[in-house]
Amino acid sequence: MGIAGASCVLDVMINDRSALVRDSAAFIVLLERIWKARDVDASLVWSEIDERIRLADELRASGIRPYKGGRFRSTKLP
Repeated sequence: MGIAGASCVLDVMINDRSALVRDSAAFIVLLERIWKARDVDASLVWSEIDERIRLADELRASGIRPYKGGRFRSTKLP
């Protein structure tokens, strides 16, 4: 898990988009295995992510920069 996450960070640092996509997919597969092992419904996680993205888009459309520690605080931001 740590290696997969570190690979994603490295891909960002060297600006390798194709590797980031590939390594991110591998990371998500590992997360899904953990969710399954802990009896967490993956659809609940994806719904939570969708809601955070929806909120961020709504705030941007209103001219509010959605980020933690800034003008708008929320635990729902991506």
